[in-house]
Amino acid sequence: MISHIKNNLETFFYYRIVKPLIFSSRLGRRSMFGYADSGINFDHIYKNEAKGYNNFGIIVDRILLNLPASKATRYRKDKIVKILRNEIKNNTGAGIETRVVDMASGSSRYIIELLASDLSAKIEALCLDIDSKVIEYGRKMSGSLSLAYKKANVLRIGKHHQRLLTKKKWFPNIIISSGFYEYLDDTTTVKSFEQMYSALSDCGLFIVVTQQNSPNRRLIEK
Repeated sequence: MISHIKNNLETFFYYRIVKPLIFSSRLGRRSMFGYADSGINFDHIYKNEAKGYNNFGIIVDRILLNLPASKATRYRKDKIVKILRNEIKNNTGAGIETRVVDMASGSSRYIIELLASDLSAKIEALCLDIDSKVIEYGRKMSGSLSLAYKKANVLRIGKHHQRLLTKKKWFPNIIISSGFYEYLDDTTTVKSFEQMYSALSDCGLFIVVTQQNSPNRRLIEK
C-alpha cells in the first residue's frame, strides 16, 4: 500500500510538475522528443548557452545545463580535445599526417575546435553518423574546414568501406567513439571493436568514452 502511494506520488511529481517545467527549455524539449542522445543536443550542452521557449524556459535550461551529467559531458569533450591535440603533436613530430574517423560523430565539435586552431593544417577528419539532421548541422558548423561528414550506420561498416579506404589510400590513425557503446550489448560492442581495430593503421589510437554511470540517469529515464 505504501509502495503504491509512493509510486503514484512519484508519477505525479514527474509528469505534472517536472515535465511541464523541462518542456519549456531547449534541452528538455529536445530530450522529450527523443533527441536526448543526439549530436545536436550534445552540442547544445557543449556550448553551454541557456535557451528556452519563454523566459522561464531559459532559467530551466540553465538548471539542466548545470546538472552533473551536463558538466560531465563538457568535461568529456574537453578531455577528447586534449588527447587529440597531444596525439596530433606526436604524429607531427614523427612526420605523420593525422587522419581521424569519428564514429556516431554528432557535430564533432571537439574536432572543429582543433581544426579552427593552429593544428588545422595537420589533421583530416571523417565524421560518420546515421542522423541526416546531425550531418547537415555539422556541415554548417564546419564551413570550409577539412572535415567531411558522411551518413553511415557505424555498426554496419565492413569490407566495402575498407575497400573504399584502400582505394583512396586513406587510413585513420585515430578513431573516436564517444557516448555510443553504452547503448549496445556486449556482443555487438566486441564485434564493433574488432572492426575498428582492423580499420585502424599501425600504432593508431582508438578513443572510447562512455557515460555508463550518469549521475542523472534516473531523471533522464523518467
